[in-house]
Amino acid sequence: MDLGSRGMFGRLSGLHGLTDFSLRQLIAWGDHLKVDQAQIDAQHEAIFNLATHIVDLWQKHADVGQVKAAAEKLARVLDAHFRYEERELARIGYPKLAEHRAEHKLMLDELRLIRDRLDGMGQGTVQGEPGFLVLNFVLGVTIGHIFHSDMQYCVFARHASGNDAEEEEGLGWPVS
Repeated sequence: MDLGSRGMFGRLSGLHGLTDFSLRQLIAWGDHLKVDQAQIDAQHEAIFNLATHIVDLWQKHADVGQVKAAAEKLARVLDAHFRYEERELARIGYPKLAEHRAEHKLMLDELRLIRDRLDGMGQGTVQGEPGFLVLNFVLGVTIGHIFHSDMQYCVFARHASGNDAEEEEGLGWPVS
């Protein structure tokens, strides 16, 4: 094991044992992930499904080529989604658009690094560190980003439209 791998496993020690379960078993798509904008919710669900497919491939020790192809598709889907979402946030005057856009760029950059790592693997099956990188990315994008950053603009959009059906305190998401 090289130092890079040791560092990876050290950082991901909280994920110990997660490889025994499918992502679908750990996290299920549902209303708790919706931002109340039909097009964005549909895109998020498609991203979630593609991301879980990639993790399933890794857990089944799929061929590197299969995982690379799925990761490339995820990159294209994310790029299109991020562009759409950013246009919508600009349209509603979201004050944290620059911050949100920067977060999108960081995620695409991180996915590029993962894809480069997969490219360097050559032939064979995906096991070990690259899979943990993918799993960490998938959890961050599909759950972390939606729960934190996207829910912030959801609250803003609800306020901007005058549709404050739920109290912010009940959401548990910071508005500022």
